[in-house]
Amino acid sequence: MVLIRQATLQDLTKVCQIDAAVLGNNSRAQELSSNVTAGECFVACENAEIIGFIVMDHSFFKQCFIPLVIVHPQHQNRGIGADLITYVESVCTKDKLFTSTNLSNQPMQRLCQKLGFIQSGMIENLDPGDPEIIFYKPLQRKSDSDPYKTKSRKL
Repeated sequence: MVLIRQATLQDLTKVCQIDAAVLGNNSRAQELSSNVTAGECFVACENAEIIGFIVMDHSFFKQCFIPLVIVHPQHQNRGIGADLITYVESVCTKDKLFTSTNLSNQPMQRLCQKLGFIQSGMIENLDPGDPEIIFYKPLQRKSDSDPYKTKSRKL
């Protein structure tokens, strides 16, 4: 069974190890440290071992944005990425969730489509010859639970 929780500083070494295993280097270690410190990183654990992580921040026009979903290569293709994204959907405080991936990253594109994300645009020139595709998903929020929402009624 996979448990997803907010990452702690004690998790940082393992998060960086998994990222380096997928990326091939540790160039994002400082950024990941900032994400963990800010409470923006969530880890997937199986049998008390971290097997993947996701970062959600508000860097994209102050909207909830997923810049990274990383699953250890030995645990890929088991639905862990989908579990991480679904978890982030549940803790996102906005009614929109965005993510992006390179045009060359077909597995992430398929995952986004499977989870109900809609292609929302493309950005050229970030990575030469490999445009970034932006995905968007509207989230259902329980508006009735908002104590500040004004309710109208006919008299």
